[in-house]
Amino acid sequence: MFSLKPVCLVLNLCADYNTRTMRAALPPLKLGNSICALKADGGECKAIYTRYYFNIQTRQCEMFEYGGCYGNENNFLTLEECQERCVVPEKPNFCFMEQDPGICRGYFSRYFYNKESQQCEKFKYGGCLGNQNNFKALEECQIACQDNCKCLVVVHQTLSGASNQVLSMFLEPPPLPSLCMTPADRGLCKANEKRFFYDHSTGRCHPFSYSGCGGNENNFTSKNSCLRTCKKGRGINSANKGLLKIKRKRKKQPVKETEDEIIIERI
Repeated sequence: MFSLKPVCLVLNLCADYNTRTMRAALPPLKLGNSICALKADGGECKAIYTRYYFNIQTRQCEMFEYGGCYGNENNFLTLEECQERCVVPEKPNFCFMEQDPGICRGYFSRYFYNKESQQCEKFKYGGCLGNQNNFKALEECQIACQDNCKCLVVVHQTLSGASNQVLSMFLEPPPLPSLCMTPADRGLCKANEKRFFYDHSTGRCHPFSYSGCGGNENNFTSKNSCLRTCKKGRGINSANKGLLKIKRKRKKQPVKETEDEIIIERI
């Protein structure tokens, strides 16, 4: 048996180590892809190629030498490719502006990023002035402002006399858009149109009969559009939160019984 001593590392968490409380200075790490958490791997061949990988310790793309075969997917031909796949840019300042309908009297459906709910939500735009936190489509708003990347937690586990080091990654799905939480609403008119709504209790899109007017936003013309909006990125089994384990062989060393742990915090 071994004793666990949680230590606070890198990702904005606190833990107890020898009865002392420590706090990390850095914010949670955001990654564009889970492969970016893998360590640099030169492979098994003996060529020398210049490649780039994302280093989760320094939080930037760095150069390394690749042997030409095997290795892993955290391996990019150019610095730009590495940055594009792995580095998540900060939100633009306009994402933190309040919704602004402007001074005109139009009635246009637009989307804005709500900094309180951290979701893109619909509002009515008057047609002139306002501010930049104003998007014609939900996807435009989500791409510009919403955190659709997965939260990353890294756990380094080393046991006394062990030859394996386990890197575990917990990937949290993005939060469900608020419109997907509303019940099916037939509306006020008398038509009979086939539509789909997302049932958050079952995690599925179901057909329903729409009257043709009124209702709410949980109303899609096809099952695919319903799934794209409400199910996207949520296919991870909640029981294990997408636990991935990558085992790497290490030389056997007489080490103390320790466990360094970083625990997840939702962005």
